[in-house]
Parts: sequence; structure tokens; C-alpha cells
Amino acid sequence: MSTASIAREHGPGATPPRVTKLHLIGPGAENARGRVAAPLGAAFDAGAAAYAVALGPADIASVEAVARALPDPAELPDGTLLVVLPHVADPPSLASRLLAALGRGRTVSRALRSTALVARGYVRVAAGVDRESRSDLVWGYSVTEPD
Repeated sequence: MSTASIAREHGPGATPPRVTKLHLIGPGAENARGRVAAPLGAAFDAGAAAYAVALGPADIASVEAVARALPDPAELPDGTLLVVLPHVADPPSLASRLLAALGRGRTVSRALRSTALVARGYVRVAAGVDRESRSDLVWGYSVTEPD
């Protein structure tokens, strides 16, 4: 396998979708509010049709734990965008603020977040780096199976 084909296969990922608003949800949402910048050039808004999930410290142990933190795709309208944020939203502390300021906050791997989306039933799962925030994002879309 050539170096060029490896680079194509394991490159930076897909181009993230563009949205103007994201609804911040998830177990770590309260700790992330005001401390995490909204990716994709969007703003956090409770009325948004697309969602961003903030994971807490208890939600990163396994694929199953991450999947439990995600909303059920069957409860969302078809085609709803769900972005899983990379940073762990730890409770506020001096240490977590210092690490975040240095850019060394804890993160959840792309593979773990992607696998959890697929396990939960999301479709068109992809990953890529957001140009504005430089966040390593993973996203998928909801789809409801016909009865």
C-alpha cells in the first residue's frame, strides 16, 4: 500500500456539516455551558434543531457508557444532526480550568465516540476536525425505521 493511499484512508476526516445553532445536551452539558465553545461556527441555543452532546467523567469508560449518554435516535425527528463533543466536561475546579487553559483537558477518542453513535443506531456517522474551533468532532444523523 502506498503512502498516498494511506494518507487518503486515514486523513483528517470528513468536512463537518455547517449549522448556525446547536442545542447543548448530555450528562456534561451543565458543566460545559459557558466553558466550551460551540463548534462549527454555531452558537448554543436551547431551541436548535441540531444537538451537541457534552460527555461527563462517568460517560467515557466504554462504548456502552458513551452510547447511554446519547439520546435515542428514534425519539428525534428524522435527519436530526447529533454532534458528540470531544472534551470531557469535568465539574469546575482549579485543576480542570488550568488544564483547559493549557489545552490539555481530557478528551474522548474519535473511535469511542463513533462506535457509540453506530451502536446507538445513528446513521451517516462521520468524523472530522472543525476549522474554527479545531475540535475533533464526531457526528451522525437520526433515522426512524418505518413501522
